[in-house]
Amino acid sequence: MERILLITVRAPVASFRRPLDHNYQRTLPMPPPTTLFGIAGAALGLPDWELWETGSPVRSLKVSVWMEGEGEPGRAKDMWVVLKIKQSKIAERSPYFRELLFFTHYTLIYGGDEGLLKRLEKAFKDPAYPLSLGREDELMLVEDIRWGEASEGAPRFRGTPLPRDIRQIPGIKPVLEPGGYFEPSVVETLPLAFTVDRKGVRHPENSITISFIPPGLEVEVPGVPALQWRGRSFAWLNS
Repeated sequence: MERILLITVRAPVASFRRPLDHNYQRTLPMPPPTTLFGIAGAALGLPDWELWETGSPVRSLKVSVWMEGEGEPGRAKDMWVVLKIKQSKIAERSPYFRELLFFTHYTLIYGGDEGLLKRLEKAFKDPAYPLSLGREDELMLVEDIRWGEASEGAPRFRGTPLPRDIRQIPGIKPVLEPGGYFEPSVVETLPLAFTVDRKGVRHPENSITISFIPPGLEVEVPGVPALQWRGRSFAWLNS
């Protein structure tokens, strides 16, 4: 059994940009590991450089997330225009599209040292900084804070990310039920942390392949260590 802290959150709008997208910025369906660390750091009041420095307590947390409900959040795309300024004048207008998720509902899962988790529980009740899902203006509402005891469970997942490329795992199969539907998983290489240089620029580190299992159908993924709480399976993304 493993003690876990579960934070259920909602947001009217959210987005999690895929790393290599530029002019058309697609969104991941769920927050990636660095966003989960960033939310914890914001709740605790850690500035960016302190959050990602070696020895930061937040970096010792284990993180995961699952999507609440049976369906995907709504999606839309929004056009933005970046104004490029040279010599105090607008020299160029560069449009780009950004995908958005609407009415998102997630449970963020944290594990690790219980003393740190208790600090985190207190921080989520009265966060030091505004909490957001994605960009700083995409604010989220903390709906519920709970403790749980996770136990080893069957490797059957839905609506959660896994630290594997499931396209390379033999024997994966959907658990078919009447009315179920299957969508391909989003697979992306993502960092588990950043280093921040003297200019405040982030540099990704410890990148891994992560597969985002959609919520519509449970999938059996052999070989992935699963934890379970109240019948729902998940896997730590960074352990």
